[in-house]
Amino acid sequence: MFSLIRQMFQKVLSFDVLHKRVEKIEAKLKRFEKLADENEALWQFLDEEVHDPAVWSGSAKELEDELTDSIVRNMKTCGDA
Repeated sequence: MFSLIRQMFQKVLSFDVLHKRVEKIEAKLKRFEKLADENEALWQFLDEEVHDPAVWSGSAKELEDELTDSIVRNMKTCGDA
């Protein structure tokens, strides 16, 4: 009788270990699914951004000139300047 109880206890422990492993695997799977969703959202954002006409597509020099012109036009003097 005692050996039967011991065997049952070992089976329960092995199921407990199995259950913990399954929980770890499920946690990893949820993390990977979240990463996959973020990755898909990022690619969708990048695809939409390429087609957006508001995205700057000029050279660095043109961007610098545009920013300089914008700053000069919108600058407000303060004090004795």
